[in-house]
Amino acid sequence: MTDRDLAELSAWAKDRSDRAVRLRIVRDAAAGLSVSQSARELRISRPTVTAWRQRYAAHGLAGLEHRPRSGRPARIDEADVVAATLAGPPPPQRVWSARALADHLGLSHTALGKVWQRWQVRPGATDAPLLLPVDPPLSCHRPELLSAGSSADGAAFVVIAEAASGQQPRVGAATAEERQMRYAALTAMMRGTQPDYPDHPARVTGPRIKDSPPQQASCEAGGRRPAPKAAPVPPLPPSLAARWSARRLHVITWGDSAGPAGLPHTARRHTAPAAMGWASTVCLMAQLELRHQPRSARVALDSLADAARELPKSPPGTPFRWLRQGRQEAAARRRTVHRAFDQPALGSFNEKLVIESVRVRGSLSRVEIAERTGLTPQAVSRITRNLLTTGFLVEEERRSTGKGKPRVPLKLSQDAACAIGIHVDPEKITLVLVDLCGNVRDTHTLDVTAQSDPQSCMDWMTRTTTETVDAAGSLGAKILGVGVAAPGPLDVHEGVLLDPPLWAGWGEVPLRAELNRILRLPVLLEKDATAAAIGERWLGAGESGSDFVYLYLGAGAGSGAFLNGDVYRGTSGNAGEFGELTAYALGRVAPGGGPEMVPECAPMSAVVARAREAGLTVPGGEVTYDTVCGAAANGDARAAGAIRDVARVVARGAVAMTDLYDTELMIVGGPAVPPEVAELYLAEISGAVNRFPMARRVRTVRVTYSTLSASAAAVGAAASVFHMAFAPRLRTHSGAAA
Repeated sequence: MTDRDLAELSAWAKDRSDRAVRLRIVRDAAAGLSVSQSARELRISRPTVTAWRQRYAAHGLAGLEHRPRSGRPARIDEADVVAATLAGPPPPQRVWSARALADHLGLSHTALGKVWQRWQVRPGATDAPLLLPVDPPLSCHRPELLSAGSSADGAAFVVIAEAASGQQPRVGAATAEERQMRYAALTAMMRGTQPDYPDHPARVTGPRIKDSPPQQASCEAGGRRPAPKAAPVPPLPPSLAARWSARRLHVITWGDSAGPAGLPHTARRHTAPAAMGWASTVCLMAQLELRHQPRSARVALDSLADAARELPKSPPGTPFRWLRQGRQEAAARRRTVHRAFDQPALGSFNEKLVIESVRVRGSLSRVEIAERTGLTPQAVSRITRNLLTTGFLVEEERRSTGKGKPRVPLKLSQDAACAIGIHVDPEKITLVLVDLCGNVRDTHTLDVTAQSDPQSCMDWMTRTTTETVDAAGSLGAKILGVGVAAPGPLDVHEGVLLDPPLWAGWGEVPLRAELNRILRLPVLLEKDATAAAIGERWLGAGESGSDFVYLYLGAGAGSGAFLNGDVYRGTSGNAGEFGELTAYALGRVAPGGGPEMVPECAPMSAVVARAREAGLTVPGGEVTYDTVCGAAANGDARAAGAIRDVARVVARGAVAMTDLYDTELMIVGGPAVPPEVAELYLAEISGAVNRFPMARRVRTVRVTYSTLSASAAAVGAAASVFHMAFAPRLRTHSGAAA
């Protein structure tokens, strides 16, 4: 590009925030950045970067303008527009502007404004109710999705109810990254549950701007296909109907549906308009729940995803049906939380117990802390007074509970402490600064290769740590330590990396001792999969009480586990090696009787190799893992097949982990599982761990996507410092240097 081209491009995008991303995409191309680098810097998908580059190369500035769709007049699925609004924009933006979202969805600014006005949407107002334009209209503030179904004859329904105030966990909304990931994955899955029938009123196909209304559509041959015979939607179980009888239910229907039989007589019925799709309404309710009650929403949405995955295995005409599990049933299997000790010598334990209880719930009053921990009110008063004085806790606005004096909720102060997390990976080293509430305050990366020497990498870690802590100001002065996550094998007692894979010349590296000597800070060394598990337990989907296994997929495959309320590291800190279990599960045994190396347990390289074997090529470039994922996201069957094949092998190892640990939650994440292909991995793993284990009749395993994803190991390394400092337990971790 010439200087004149760049000047014209800048003038075209001046004062237009909706054009800023396209401006950056073209500038990155001119600067020689790859598609993957540009997508990573802008935090958007690779297909988006590729599309805008190609349009500019072919048509110049005209190619960057919005092009209205050709053909018949478009119909807007208004529920999808509102769901996209709530999911939010790519970082660093926090709230959609009308122009930016209209351009993103391919709508006119005027049309978007009318949708927002009709639904009473106010972007950025996280606690404002919505007005669903159904008949009669329905105001939704904190809705809870209870049931959803559709059938082949065109009927569909959604059952919702306002969550009771006492059920609302006082925690923040799910992160923007998680909301966007859930939105994309759930939208694709729910559209897959729609019957392949043109007259289905809830049918959603193609991009967000839908085709003309279903009643105008016809088959390619010119006539309508007869609808497959629909099976009747079964009634609600009597126990479920009884449990819902005390709640004010709302049933939204499409087509001729009357909703499921057996609903309480107090349920109010609403008819959806043609501009409000069924699948997008389900996704909209999911977005609202993720804002107001993210923990229970995650469990419900994983169950919904499992139901959607099972539908293609059913005979044609089988209706889709999903019912939310009751809260009492879910809570009955949860493990008890830590309780207080009475001995005076355990004051530190009880302080940590209070911090843990507040962290898990988001905020608690002193009365609630006493109820959850078993501490006396006098002990809670003394401990919270100390924690308020030292700045670990802060008071929120008083809330009324009806009779009596209003309670004062307490929550963790995000500025009370921080930690550095470092992930040592064969492709790059990532360093993050994380505060006590899990917010990533700063991030730095260093690209490395097989030729990178350990000394230069350690020099970068120490220099960047010092600069990051200094730049954090007063927060940096409250640093608790440095957590390092690295691939095994490790000697965590001595803090040594033992011949790290893919680094032939490193040998034994005393990483912990060197960092401790230079930084003069406590340093903790963990396996990357173990660190990821700690991060999810403290900051992500692992939450508080449940045991779980974290399946970490990157250059290799590993696992971490939380068992009986604490991380399980094993005797040497190398628990969770995954490849051997996978080999035995598949019968891949070497002549000497030991397990063979399973190529698929290096998921990224295995996917690339299978994609090449399937004939996948990239015009003018090398087939990499990023390009395979991009092709799979764009519907390339060869790329998607390569990922599924590898995921299927990994899933058999996951079955062995499920049988070994007997857990009901498996979290999947890591650099090999970007959001655009996460569902390919989750579908294979979820199917296997609920089909093959010995105890499958008495245990359902929930498989969910990591909320930390690619950054899980780095953030988890920082969280391991918090876990060491604040977890209420009576033993110390031997992998730390003071």
